[in-house]
Parts: sequence; C-alpha cells; structure tokens
Amino acid sequence: MKKNSQISVIIAGGSGFWAEQNHFPAIIQMKKLDIPVKVVAIIDKKNISTTEKRPNLEKIIQSDNPVWISPFNKSQKELTEELKLYLKKQPCQAIIISTNPVHHFFYLKWAIDNGINVICDKPFVVEKNSSHILENALLTQKNFEKIEQLYKKEKIKNNKFILSTPLRRRALAPFLDIAKNLNTVYKKTGEGISYMNVINNGGLHRYPIEFLKGGAHGYLDGVGSLAHSSYHYIDIIAWYLQLAQGEIEKIKVSLPYVFRVRDYLKTKKFKKLKELIEENPSSIRDQINLPKAVLLSELDFTFNLELLNKKSHPIGLVSYTSNHTSYTPRLTSYNPKTIDHAHELKGGRMSHLYIDIHQGALQNWQLMKNDVVFHGNEISTIGRQHPKLGKILKKKVYSEAYDKNTISPKDLIVSFIKYSGGLKISKKHFDLLSNFEGQRLTNRLFSKFYEGIALEYEVDVLNRKKRKFNNIIKIKDFI
Repeated sequence: MKKNSQISVIIAGGSGFWAEQNHFPAIIQMKKLDIPVKVVAIIDKKNISTTEKRPNLEKIIQSDNPVWISPFNKSQKELTEELKLYLKKQPCQAIIISTNPVHHFFYLKWAIDNGINVICDKPFVVEKNSSHILENALLTQKNFEKIEQLYKKEKIKNNKFILSTPLRRRALAPFLDIAKNLNTVYKKTGEGISYMNVINNGGLHRYPIEFLKGGAHGYLDGVGSLAHSSYHYIDIIAWYLQLAQGEIEKIKVSLPYVFRVRDYLKTKKFKKLKELIEENPSSIRDQINLPKAVLLSELDFTFNLELLNKKSHPIGLVSYTSNHTSYTPRLTSYNPKTIDHAHELKGGRMSHLYIDIHQGALQNWQLMKNDVVFHGNEISTIGRQHPKLGKILKKKVYSEAYDKNTISPKDLIVSFIKYSGGLKISKKHFDLLSNFEGQRLTNRLFSKFYEGIALEYEVDVLNRKKRKFNNIIKIKDFI
C-alpha cells in the first residue's frame, strides 16, 4: 500500500445496532490515528433519518459522505447490477457484512466474486424458513460449501485474500485457558472429551406484537434464536472437540426438545412479565395474528451430540441448550418505535452461560457467566486435573473479561481494514481473522441443528413420517 492511499470500505447493514456499537467506533478510532480509511458506501434499506438514534453512524456520514445503496424492493439481480455499476466508479478493498443473516450468502458471494476482502458477522449463512422447511435447512450447508469453493478459487488468484467472522469467545482468556488445558492433557494421554454440557440463557422475552419487528435478530424470515447467538457456542463445542478428539470419529445429532414462538404464545409465557412492568390495564394485545414463518421459528431448544468411535460405539455425549425464554430483568416497557428492546440498557437481555466439560477420568472444567448485558462481564472457571497430571484444583475469576487481556471485535475490525489496505497486523490478529478454514465443523453442526428443527416440524406436525435426514457427522470430513 502506498503511503496515504485510501482504504475504501463498504458496510452492508450499516444502520444496524452492531454496526453502531462496533464497526463505526472502530473506524472512527482509525481516523483519529490518521489511518486513511473511508466508508465509501452503506448498504441498508433504512436511511439514517428513519432509524433509532445512531451517533456513530452520523459521524461517519458527516466525515465520509458515503453513497447509500438500498436493497429495498430489489431482486438479487437488480442489486447485483447496481453494485457492479458502483464498483466501476469506486473500487473498494473491504466489506463488512452486518445484515440479517439470511442475506449473508448474497453479499459473501458478491464480494468474493469481486475479490473484496470480507469480514462477516456470524453465522456465515442461513436460509429463510429453515425452522420449518427441510429443503431450506439443507441449503445452509450447501451454500456454505459454495462459498468455500469460491473462497478457494479466489485464494489461488490472490493468496492475501481474507474471509473471516469475528468470534469473540476464541479470543477471551477463560475460553483460551480451557482450550490449552484440554489440548495439553490430550497430547499427554490421548484422552478425548467424554462429556460436555453447554447451557446458554438469553432472557429475551417478547410480547406478541414485538415478533413483528425486523432487525438482524428478528423472526420474520422463518429463523429464530439458533441464528441469533448460538453460533458462538456451537463454535466452542467444535473447537474443543478438535483440540481433544481422542477416539471420536462420528457425531450423532438428535433434537429432544424445541419450543417455538407459537408454543410461547399458546402458553402465554409473556403474561407474568407484562403484569409486572406494564401499565394495568395494558394496551398491549395478547392475541395477534403472526405470519407462519414467525410462529414456527425456534425460541428454546436442546440438541444432543452422541460421540461415537470408529465402530460406532457411544463414547461420550455433548448437550447444547439455548433458552431465550429464561430469566430476564427486563424493565423496558413496550415502545412501538423500538426495533429491539434487548438493545436497551434495561431491556433484560442476559448473558448467562454454563459449560461443564469432562475429559474422561483425567480432567474437568467448568465455566460460568451470569451477567445482565451492558452491566458487566465476569467469567469464572474451575478446573480439576488428576493428581498425576498437574495442579489438582484451579479456580479463577476474570473480571471485565470482554475488555481485559483480550482481542475485542473492534480490534479485529481495525486489523481487518488495515490488512485489506496492505498494512501490517500482528500474527495473533491474523490468525483470528483467517478463520474460515476452521469453521467447517462449526457450520456443519449449525446446519445439522436447523435440519433437525425443520424435520421435527415436518414429521411431528405435518405427519411426513417418511422424511429423513442423515444425522451423522464424520469429523474427518470437516476438519
């Protein structure tokens, strides 16, 4: 990169909450350091004048005057043509994809086809209506493989090309410490993970009318909470299994429990909360007609991953539970202008995580996080090792774990943009950015989960008993 050469960036989904909280602050920070970055275009159907207050976006508009490209009411062909014409006028080196996940595939494909470096919010891909249509759920893996092939071809043409998703947990000290200990014992003994229980509670209770609101974490596209935050914890499972694989050859996926939006409304799970925090009598209607896509989207679910050896004998179990309808301290009253109450300081969103891992008889680790989002990030861990292997008991509390001794999402955005402009970045940051290759097992688990949720509906509700899906993952095919 020539000195003072402009690094041109496009942000898809630039009106969103995450762009405001993460992407724009990172870019503003770079400008203060005289790094020549410019947001040349924002792709979003909502202009600044129609969104919630976005001070960081306003700063970028004032400083960079980006072109606003709206995908609203445009076919993919029409939008592709508009973007093609735009690139002829204004080349760019990087795109940040922060849209609703069902649109990720379009922007990923377009960017790779044009040789533009990509950083994409998780998950990489998910198809509309995957919660209840098996053919759509199957497209998640197929589309991931299409992106993978395009990525490999582009990498041959340009070995500096990068495709990444910022996975915060892989950079956090408590998760890294557990990873190191699991791998150390595995290298010493060959013992793999035999049991893992992961529980992720979100506290995201909504009123019926709030399910009609969009946003990246909405339900209008027929995908629910699995597409919202679970990818992070599925990635932890995939990561740890690869670090301490032992004799695990296959994973058998099953779905013992799924609780959909329609179940939540039928059982009126929102009512007690409404009685506590809303006016009495409340003007919020309990009965409201919601689209089928919303009603059939998942809220709470549990998946079991049976760990099998090469003879298909069970040698362990991983259980993953995600609950959106868990405890919440929500105090935010209903406001028709608010897109997502979970973004409010008193919105009641929880960051409650419990992980329990056993490595046979040789090691056990527990991780606990129990915070209200925006009100602290404390993570505690307890590790126990066999006396012949090391320290018997290890306890640690990581205060402000998302900010201290870690690489933040903002840090990765800065490094991604610098790298795209030909500037040097640290190996540590590059390793976290060049992580697409390491996402194959994570995405396969994620896509299998959606296949399981869709199949449950088709078999149990639509009585399509002949509908089947292969619930076996051969680990060697995805690492």
